[in-house]
Amino acid sequence: MWGAAQATAAGLSTLIGGATRDSVNMIAMSGAWGDALQTPTTGYSVVYHLEIALLFLTLIVLGRLINESRRATYSHHKSKGLGLADFPT
Repeated sequence: MWGAAQATAAGLSTLIGGATRDSVNMIAMSGAWGDALQTPTTGYSVVYHLEIALLFLTLIVLGRLINESRRATYSHHKSKGLGLADFPT
């Protein structure tokens, strides 16, 4: 099951990335965005920038989840008093 999920995710990401690159390149090479962006690398640049933005979004979401987890753990331990795990190592 894990292999199938990984293969499906890899296939879908390749499809979405390739379709985005091809679409952007088609628009860029037509000259619609000006001479500066009329290169075959424009599509790659857009896809890489989207990936970076999604990575930052993931980090923001993970940061919030970790903070919530720490708050819940702290409030849970605080009600029990000082324990061995609360001492620095």
